Amino acid sequence: MKKILVVEDEESIRLVLTLMLKAEGYTVDSAEDGRAGIEHAKSFAPDLIVSDVMMPELDGYGMLEALRADPRFADTPFIFLTALGDRTNIRRGMNLGADDFLNKPISRVELIEAVTSRLKKYENAARSLAERMVAGNDELKRWYRQSLSGAEAERPLAIAETAGMTGKMVVATVLFADIRNFTTYSERLAAGQIAELLNAYFEVVCQPIVRNGGRIAKLIGDGIMVVFEARPEDGEDNHARRAIRAGLGIVLAANKFGDWFKQRFGLGALPEFATGVGIHTGDLMEVHIGPPGAEDLTVVGDSVNVASRLEGQTKELGWPVVASAAAVGMAGSLVSVGESRLLELRGRNAPVEAMKVTGIGAYVGAQEGPIEVPASVRAALAENAQMTARAAKAALSETLRVITGELSRALVAGQPLQIKGYRVLSKIGEGGMSNVFLAERETDGRQVALKILNARPSDDKQLLQRFIQESALIYDIEHSNVVKIYDKGFTDDYAYIAMEYFAGGSLKDVIAHGLNPRQALSLLAQAAAALAEIHRLGIVHRDVKPANMMLRADGTMVLADFGIAKHSAGSMETSAHGEFFGTPYYISPEQVDGKPATERSDIYSLGIIFYEMLMNRRPFVGDSIDELIAQHLHAPVPRLSDALADYQGLLDAMLAKDPAERLQNADAVLAAIDRVWTQAALRANKALGPD
Repeated sequence: MKKILVVEDEESIRLVLTLMLKAEGYTVDSAEDGRAGIEHAKSFAPDLIVSDVMMPELDGYGMLEALRADPRFADTPFIFLTALGDRTNIRRGMNLGADDFLNKPISRVELIEAVTSRLKKYENAARSLAERMVAGNDELKRWYRQSLSGAEAERPLAIAETAGMTGKMVVATVLFADIRNFTTYSERLAAGQIAELLNAYFEVVCQPIVRNGGRIAKLIGDGIMVVFEARPEDGEDNHARRAIRAGLGIVLAANKFGDWFKQRFGLGALPEFATGVGIHTGDLMEVHIGPPGAEDLTVVGDSVNVASRLEGQTKELGWPVVASAAAVGMAGSLVSVGESRLLELRGRNAPVEAMKVTGIGAYVGAQEGPIEVPASVRAALAENAQMTARAAKAALSETLRVITGELSRALVAGQPLQIKGYRVLSKIGEGGMSNVFLAERETDGRQVALKILNARPSDDKQLLQRFIQESALIYDIEHSNVVKIYDKGFTDDYAYIAMEYFAGGSLKDVIAHGLNPRQALSLLAQAAAALAEIHRLGIVHRDVKPANMMLRADGTMVLADFGIAKHSAGSMETSAHGEFFGTPYYISPEQVDGKPATERSDIYSLGIIFYEMLMNRRPFVGDSIDELIAQHLHAPVPRLSDALADYQGLLDAMLAKDPAERLQNADAVLAAIDRVWTQAALRANKALGPD
């Protein structure tokens, strides 16, 4: 059922219009002026708006202008009701984006015909757009899938060959620009964040494009194609010069945008945000594609392909703006260039001379200051951002889904595969949540553990969240006793993490072979140092146990597996089903009670491990989980053997049932370890006697 918003300051007219529309089966909301109309539109999301022109607070023109600036309402059909019938007022409304004018007094037949007609036209346009988006989405998915798997990928441009086409031939300048390393960024961002990134980015880079008279011909994911044509007002200026000026402006705007990008998303160690721009001047054919009345104007030809290929060379060359000699020659002496190179471009028999553009002189009459980006452009940018976000994440999902099956089959057949810069060597683990592969990083040969999620949200959304947050919480931590995450990528239902590989196994394996007290104390100190670091950052591990403490080849112990870790503020211990998080043998009393976990909960778990290292057995065991957790709640702190009496005080301080009576933080644990170590050393020296 279609929804219609009526905005009219006269209550009697507003009521009549509402009743007319409701009688036709529409859902109707109403507002008394333009300002209220904007708020109602945001909450009601109408399919069509009928509005008076002359209203208090904010008139119909002001309301329409505000709504058209919002991508959500850029194309919403809008009908004005007015007693103003002069051409000037109608033209003003049409320029702001009105779809129709109806003069008061209005009959029921006129109103319903206008509403029906406008809704039908909008539906036809939306259907055509959806069909184009589906096709474009499939092309983008293929491109991202190739990028993720490491194959050489050709960005989809939907540029048709000119053979058999008819249209208008022009000489113009084409500019291509896109975000470098966008595929890497999209792996690390959620779909909504990708859309937010693209909307903010294009808002910035469209400024120099519009300022220099460019026409946006196509949006291709994170890329944009712009055409600069000759204009009567150009004078001494020309389209090549305007394109180069716009290209340099895009690069400068993107460099400044990088600061916003870092602050907003905080993705850690990634390539600097940058944009590459390719520019070429030559013959183009302007053609209309699509059914009569709904054609899209586009440009095709060799010049389009050359500009695209030049943009593709920017990263390899290390030149932010690459222009052909044809474009630089037409732009004239105002353009400053650096190196030049003959490039063999795919699809061309002859090489193209490419130049590094470094600057351009000032042009009298050039526009300065912010430029208003048209509402229609904003709407197209918003649609592209959403489509690109969906395509990127869908491609990664599909790639990872195929990878997990292919890896296992290929490894069995002795055919190692490559994933995103990693050469997979063997499968080293499997669980209900993920498969873990030993892989080698191609850049430096470092061995890593590549963990790939098996679950889908329909299986268990909590597993997906745990998997993602495992890397998100600690990605930027640089500490010798905390696991290092090298790389990560995720979609809404699949994810992978490349992390440090531990050849020495886990503390669980070490305990099984036995430890002397000094070894146990040393390992306890390393574990406490790791907890001190993560607690300083507000992270509570919530699952401290020997299997999550890994050993490097040099014997260093490392805290790993942050799958259920949380920031300390507000982290509750029970799920919606009343199940506690953590491992029953090492869980703290407060976690059993479902109270918020704190850093003192991790200290309790560490105390259990300390007992196990010293005694080579767990302090609490039982025939059932209920029996086991009852001991955590009520059993006294376990006693060490007489030979280990020096360590009982430290153990008591870590295993106090009441968190308030426990050692309050990991730094206090380290201080207590130092005291015990010193006392034990003094006692040992005294036992040896004088020299």
